[in-house]
This record gives sequence, C-alpha cells and structure tokens, in this order.
Amino acid sequence: MRSNETKRTLLDDVRFQRMIEEVEDYAIILLDTEGNIRNWNRGAEKIKGYREDEILGRNFSIFYPAQDRKDRLPFRLIAEASANGRADHEGWRLRKDGSTFWAYVVITALHDEQGDIIGFTKVTRDLTERKLAEEQKDRDAKSIALQNKQLEEFAYVTSHDLQEPIRKIRAFIDLARQDMDNRESLEYYLEKIDSSAERMIQLIKDILAFSRLSPDQSQYAQVDLNQVVKDVLAEYEMVISEKNAKIQVDTLPEIQGIYLHLQQLFRNLISNALKFNKDCPKVTISFQDTAKFSSKFPDNGYLINVSDNGIGFDQKYAEQAFQPFKRLTSGFPGSGIGLALCKKIVVDHGGSITVQSEPGKGTTFNIYFPKIK
Repeated sequence: MRSNETKRTLLDDVRFQRMIEEVEDYAIILLDTEGNIRNWNRGAEKIKGYREDEILGRNFSIFYPAQDRKDRLPFRLIAEASANGRADHEGWRLRKDGSTFWAYVVITALHDEQGDIIGFTKVTRDLTERKLAEEQKDRDAKSIALQNKQLEEFAYVTSHDLQEPIRKIRAFIDLARQDMDNRESLEYYLEKIDSSAERMIQLIKDILAFSRLSPDQSQYAQVDLNQVVKDVLAEYEMVISEKNAKIQVDTLPEIQGIYLHLQQLFRNLISNALKFNKDCPKVTISFQDTAKFSSKFPDNGYLINVSDNGIGFDQKYAEQAFQPFKRLTSGFPGSGIGLALCKKIVVDHGGSITVQSEPGKGTTFNIYFPKIK
C-alpha cells in the first residue's frame, strides 16, 4: 500500500515538473541560495532567449541591466524574499541578444522541513506590451494637455488680435459720423476703415492656414525643394524686380513631405526677407549635409539656411519670434502668424528651426530636415 502511495507521489512530482517545464507564458526557474540557476523551463527560453545548456549554473543577475547590477538589485530581492518569504518587482530585464523587456518578477523562498532556506523559485512574466501601451497612453495624455493649453492660449491671443481692427473700425465710423460734411476727412476715415478690415481679413486667413496644418504622414511624398523655391520665386517675381532684390539659391535636396506646406514655409521666409528690408534685399538660400555638424544636428539630415540683409531684430527675442501674433517689428505689414506657421510646418516634417538675427544686419533661419528613409 505504501509502495503504491510512493509511486503516486513520484508520478505527481514528475507531472508537476513536466508542467513547469512546458509552460511558455512564464519563465519559471529554480535558484540555489546564491541565486545560481538550477533549472530552466520552456517559457524562460522563450522570454529570455537562452537554451538550458547555456544558462544552467550561471547567476540570475545576468538578466539585469548594468545599473541594477551595480545597485545590487538582484541580491536585494533575494534578501527580501529570505526575510519576508517573497519579493516582487517590475523593471527592465535583458535577453540573450541584449534587447530589453519589461518584466514582472516574483521570487519565493523555498524551505526544508526544519524551516531553513534551500533555494528560491523565480517566476517572470513579460509585460512589455502593457508597459509600452501605458507609456504611449501617458504620452498621449501629456500631448493632449499641451495641445489644450496651446489652444487656450491661441484662442485668447486670437480673440485679442481680432478685436483690435474691429475697435479701429468702430472708432473711425464714429469719427466719420461726426464729420460727414468734410469730404477730405471722410475719405481719410474710409481708408482707415478699409485698412483695418483688410488686416482683419488677412488675420483670419492666416489663422485658418495655421489651424489647417496637419502632420498626417499619409499625405507625404518625395518633394524636390528646388522646385518648391522656384515656384515661390515665380510668385514674387514682380516684387523682386521692383525692389531690385538679389536671390541666390544652392542646389537643394529632396525630402519626404507635403508640397503645399513646404511651399508655405519658403513663401513666408522669402516674403519676410523681401518685406522687412529698407535697402535692396539680398536673400541667400544655402544647403549643407548635417554630417559636418554632428555636434549640433543629427548626422542623418539636411541643414538649409535662409539669410537676408534686412532690418533684423534683437537675438533675445529669437524664441518669441515663432510664437503666434508676436510681431518683432513695427511699421511693416503682417499678422504675426507667419513664423509660427513656419515652425509648425518644420516640426511636422520631423525637423527643427532656429533663427539668428541682429538689428540692422539681417536674419538667418536655420532649418533642419531629416533625410529620406
């Protein structure tokens, strides 16, 4: 009878061992008191990448990143399991090929009949997908919060700037009513009303252009920037001729992007160079591979500089220049949205834009675009 019970016990042990060995969704391993690996199941091979003959006898600290090993995290977990019976932890772990995965680990102390610790079981579950989903959710939440904040600020500034021409229109209408019999004054007031209305129309157009910009990469195609600049210069042919402007353009690269948006970018920059200038405008559009500037820019992109000899502005306002409705000059037409549009377009194309300027000595915009993948 006892012999049959012994056989059933041995059979149950074999079945239990086989069950552990064949589980694939969890890495289940046995450690000795020093943390050295004594057995290895199919799940451990699937999650961590090692075959059993490659890993038996090695210390389980091999699965931990260098900083965790330096902080002695593996051995602190063993010490916690020894003191409390178990320890759990979530963190990045290493596979055989050096890649990382997000693991949830439970280490449980094993005792003999006298209560002495004889080893540990370590169960690991790969929760990388959950971790990445949580991080993406967190990024999305932060992005939405930032967009809401920007929208609130944009709405406030837009409301303020739209009210300004309306106030002028109403003021000039009141003045005109008081001086209806004076034709000369009346014509002056009507001109001012027309000018304010025109500013309001332009402001609304620029706001619509800003709001319609979309980073939808499904619209992206290979764009030849030489053709983009050629088309923009054709638009300003009459202004260039009237101002006797000199335009010099390097051979430019092709990038992945939206043609109309890139045209809007160069239209705004070239328009500003022609507009904010008291002399004969000189505009230079140059191009360099960023491999030469790897200390400042990623080495897999293009650096395009748009320089002019215009009125310039104080460099301390460089960041402010790209904010909507922040006009850095007076006495020149404009809604103050053009450079905000430029920044949005460049950022949507995976790039960056900065500006260097000095009063009376011109302005240079530095535009970085990533290379075609």
